[in-house]
Amino acid sequence: MLKHILYIGLNDKDTKQQEINTIDAYKVIYNSLRAAGYDAATITEARGVYTHDDGTVTIEMSLEVSILFAEEAKTAALVELVKKALNQEAIALQVVDVDSRLV
Repeated sequence: MLKHILYIGLNDKDTKQQEINTIDAYKVIYNSLRAAGYDAATITEARGVYTHDDGTVTIEMSLEVSILFAEEAKTAALVELVKKALNQEAIALQVVDVDSRLV
């Protein structure tokens, strides 16, 4: 069983500032999860450090999205939706093989 973990910084790729407040970013991610076909995930707030393509380093509010029972195609669709909606350069994706089940 696969677990996908997305690390999503909230700074805009162009302004390098947070343009969408954190609560609204949660809503964007939730709606994107649903649109990609997921009905469950855990979202956690974090602080991240990111180096932009132009070399600018930023410290930013980030959201970590953990998805159990993940599927590659659904996650690919999710990443594209979120990148566009939050104007992101990149989203980090970690894929972990786990033993998970609903009990």
